Amino acid sequence: MLLLLCGTAGAQQFAQYSLYWLDPVQFNPAYAGLDNSLSVTGTYRTQWAGLDGQPSGQRISAHLPVYFLSSGFGVEAERDDIGARQLNRFGVTWNYQLVRANAVWSVGLSGRYLQMSLNGAQLRTPEGDYSEPGFIIHNDDLLPTGNEGAGTFTVTAGVYYQAERIEGGLSVRNLSEGVLSFPGLDYQLGRQYHGYLRARFDLLRAWEVSPMVFAVSDGTQHQLSFGGIARYNENVFAGLAYRGYNNQTSDAIVLMAGLNLSDKISLAYAYDLTVSELRSVQDGSHEITLNYNLRQRIGAGVPPPIIFNPRTKQ
Repeated sequence: MLLLLCGTAGAQQFAQYSLYWLDPVQFNPAYAGLDNSLSVTGTYRTQWAGLDGQPSGQRISAHLPVYFLSSGFGVEAERDDIGARQLNRFGVTWNYQLVRANAVWSVGLSGRYLQMSLNGAQLRTPEGDYSEPGFIIHNDDLLPTGNEGAGTFTVTAGVYYQAERIEGGLSVRNLSEGVLSFPGLDYQLGRQYHGYLRARFDLLRAWEVSPMVFAVSDGTQHQLSFGGIARYNENVFAGLAYRGYNNQTSDAIVLMAGLNLSDKISLAYAYDLTVSELRSVQDGSHEITLNYNLRQRIGAGVPPPIIFNPRTKQ
């Protein structure tokens, strides 16, 4: 509410996901097509369960390689709710991929339209009058009593490297720093920087271990998440991660698990065990992700440059 008292406001604008590594295209457009087939991912997250006005989000993305153009293409849609604020995103992604020495270098761009709405009927002020149902007086000229909306266009850019044992990338969201203009308020969408790194190691014959790290920053505030997963026989996995890097930023311990429902469909679940001061007023966060991968080449061109399948090794 303090942000609404200013002529121009800025804040962390993007939803937080714990299973980000299952859908890197959400923060880095250079990843599009690197699943080597049509890949469709849907995610639902409810954060800080039991807290009034808790954040919740749903997103879906689809991307595929376009081999004859040495590129990848994708689309996405997302909805993020926090209290009276709702933010919708719709985007299109394209990248160019260069194969070098059994690895892929990719550089990508995405254009996204963001639409934010604020439901003034859900807001409350200390000096307001809400004595009767449907009777809303905020006594604040900046706050609406109904629904207000605004939209803007943003650009995201990124680079990505993928090899058999390691992958990762850097990206910048809101490169154009768009502004959502409400009556009496300009909501500034600041740039947000992402770094992601993941490795893969074979353990015995049927196990694979993948440590990973994910960093987010707006240049002033920083968030770090690191952990890993262990996968058995390319089917069932379980993992653990920690979000935070000191006593002031400690946020949650993330428990993850998943399995392949078929050769094309996989399911994953994450539970965030809150370790910050919020742990006394909520019951943790839940996230579920469903992925469909066609696992077939689409269109003409050279075959995928990398096949990550330990069963092909003799």
